[in-house]
Amino acid sequence: MREVSAQEAQEKLPELLRWVQAGEEVLIVDQGKPVARLAPASLAEETRLAHLEHLGLLRRGKGKASLGNLPLPTSRASVLEALLEEREEG
Repeated sequence: MREVSAQEAQEKLPELLRWVQAGEEVLIVDQGKPVARLAPASLAEETRLAHLEHLGLLRRGKGKASLGNLPLPTSRASVLEALLEEREEG
């Protein structure tokens, strides 16, 4: 990961974007403290998903979902009726 100052990032943004498009990450620091990270969009998304998966908040599917195979509702009861019934049952 490359590290640049905030001032340098302002001056060299087109160059930084080329680095990111080539797959690199860039850490932007202000007075030695990290303030931002530039990363390829797909890498940033993958990192976030991996973090959520590690926390147990996300479980990835094993294939493509087919919305055409969803079961149709069997009841004509409204959502409100179902909610009220569930509340009464405790």
